[in-house]
Amino acid sequence: MKKTTRFLLISVYYLIAVIFSMFFRVKQLNPDWYIHLLSFRYGWILFRLLRGVGPLIGGIFGILVFRNKYQRSITIKGVSLLVSTIYYLAPVLMTGLVGVAAINGENPHMMGLLSGILIIVYCLFEETGWRGYLNDVMRGFSSPLRYILIGILWYLWHLNFISSGGGSLKFGLLIHLPSCILGSWVIGQISDKYKSIMVAAAIHSIFNIFFDLEAGLNSKIIIVAGVLIIWITTSFFLDKRLAVVSSESKEP
Repeated sequence: MKKTTRFLLISVYYLIAVIFSMFFRVKQLNPDWYIHLLSFRYGWILFRLLRGVGPLIGGIFGILVFRNKYQRSITIKGVSLLVSTIYYLAPVLMTGLVGVAAINGENPHMMGLLSGILIIVYCLFEETGWRGYLNDVMRGFSSPLRYILIGILWYLWHLNFISSGGGSLKFGLLIHLPSCILGSWVIGQISDKYKSIMVAAAIHSIFNIFFDLEAGLNSKIIIVAGVLIIWITTSFFLDKRLAVVSSESKEP
């Protein structure tokens, strides 16, 4: 792929991702109807999902419009629908089992289930763009550089630095930016292995569980530990089988 073509494919996606998300990520730009969602019983679900709509739209647009200009390797289910499904549902299962802070007398386990579904769907929105599209478009770069660049773009897309005072900027540079680069590296490695947007979303959910889930630190640690046990067990029993399937799929 020519450098100018790659730059175009990256730029178009990124502009769409930023423009379609900025109205839901920057408080000063929030439309009234968006804020009003919080007045509904479960309006917070749509309120949070809309924050990730930019990468979803940008990723779908890029995949459909530019499909003949780059080689796509990462799909929704990847090399195994079974593995992708187990990875994808594990965070939902664990948040439901452990539970989260109850709201208005809601059952904490039901709220945990709803929160887990929200987190994993939100992460799928984001990962459709970051790993499902951008990771493939940027394969002209070495893997380390690709992960770092996506991490930087990912951090900037959050637009957290657009706020009053220097605290947000300091937090972003010292905590959020390194987290995005580390997350991009980890998610990139595993999504390259399983070729799955669902798996990428599942790995992404770990960061959201720690940063966004309405639960105590001990509950978050238990949830993440349970999720990791499910994933490690799945990989241990299915990776060899996947290698056989993968090699057979390459045979004429």
